[in-house]
Amino acid sequence: MTQAERKYAKEVDEKILNATGDELRRLQELDLKTQLSGDSFYEVLVKNPKNKEMSFGVQKSSGKK
Repeated sequence: MTQAERKYAKEVDEKILNATGDELRRLQELDLKTQLSGDSFYEVLVKNPKNKEMSFGVQKSSGKK
């Protein structure tokens, strides 16, 4: 995992810890789907446009400057 990926995962984790009940339910559904499919929760969260509202404004960094 790159430094940018670690930073992104940490930001998402912090947002999850402060999420509302409704946001947590939606995230739980996404988490279950990713577990069943074997996909990465973080990658699915950032790549799927339908999940954009659940990303809490956290943007994955490309690691480029």
